Amino acid sequence: MEKTKNIFVTDKESNIQIGKDITSNLISSLTGNMFSFSLGLMLLNITNSPLSFGLEMIIMPLVNLLFVVPIGNIVDSVAHKKIIISSLLSRLLALFILSATIGFFKDNYLFIPITIFVTINTICSNFNSTAYSAAIHEVVNQNHIQKLSSFTQAASSLSAIIAPPLGMTLYSLLGFKWMIFLEIFASLISFAIVLSMHFHYSPRKKQVSSIQKKNTRLTSQIKKFSNGLKYIHRQKLIMEMITIGIFINFLFTSLTIGMPYILSNNLHLGNGSISFLESGNSIGMLLGSLIIGIIPDKLSMKRKLFCSLIPTILSFICLGIVLACLKGYLTITILGTLLMVILGFSLIILNVTTQVFLQKSVPTDLLGRVMSSITTINTSVMPIGTLVFALLFAHIHEGAWILITNGVIMLAYSLWRMTKI
Repeated sequence: MEKTKNIFVTDKESNIQIGKDITSNLISSLTGNMFSFSLGLMLLNITNSPLSFGLEMIIMPLVNLLFVVPIGNIVDSVAHKKIIISSLLSRLLALFILSATIGFFKDNYLFIPITIFVTINTICSNFNSTAYSAAIHEVVNQNHIQKLSSFTQAASSLSAIIAPPLGMTLYSLLGFKWMIFLEIFASLISFAIVLSMHFHYSPRKKQVSSIQKKNTRLTSQIKKFSNGLKYIHRQKLIMEMITIGIFINFLFTSLTIGMPYILSNNLHLGNGSISFLESGNSIGMLLGSLIIGIIPDKLSMKRKLFCSLIPTILSFICLGIVLACLKGYLTITILGTLLMVILGFSLIILNVTTQVFLQKSVPTDLLGRVMSSITTINTSVMPIGTLVFALLFAHIHEGAWILITNGVIMLAYSLWRMTKI
């Protein structure tokens, strides 16, 4: 299948489009993270429920699984700008409805409107992110794909650093109702920026979209989506990346669950050390995103995978060793934060490298189905990993050894699979 090339997007226009995309992403991700944080604080203050900050982790994999087929098919059948605009408008409508109805619910009944909103927001976010990933060829030319992906990720990483303290401050000063209005205002600005962006559609893309629309009633959604799965199955490198990704993502949940638990419950170092290590991870992601957007894209895919995956796993193992063997708040916090910077740095390079490879190699008319399939596969193991390692950390006092063991298993497995590529 022939790939569509963006020979019609100039370097000057690509840079303008990158500027608009980064601005839109920075505004939406910063206010979105602030809103999510304030929403969790509001639920925690009113309901005292442990689900306050975990609601999205439960809903997201379920939504991904239920909507993987229609999202992939729609993204590959409908103009991407229309999908992005529709998802933004649907999210704005959901925010307006939430602001109008949340006052009618008290105590634990607050979970009713919040759960409905989080579900709608997750669906809109999936449509938006998948359409953006598939539309990258229509926004910039081939030479600017890595720059766009890396700088967009940098904006998200910067937001992750700033959003929690800023969100907590504004929530304390204004209250949750005004946080909704702030999110509506920010969403309107992002919407206006998207409207100003130019999406280039090739004649072939328009023709394919027209044919797909006419045949929608004749071709089942499952059959259309299976074409994307068949393409994935035929690509050896993509299959290897998915296989490694499933295994790594499952074991990596032990860090997400275990690191705060070990610092707080096993080592009794308090919330300060947790915040430092989490900030280190975000800073590493920001640095990695900026650097990969600047360095030339000359290394082979295998070398990129090796040079990013192995340091990620080694820093994972070293963090487990620090938590298992060292004592003292200052020593653990400093070394742990440095290791989290390295881990975040190498992890973001791995993620951007993988995303750019898919965007450059997968045919444009299959990109939506391929990206949504891979996202769903990767996120589907998160609830299982969360449950498994939550039980393990609850019953094993020396939880740091779980991290070390998982890291060694990941290292051996990854080196073995690398030889298969």
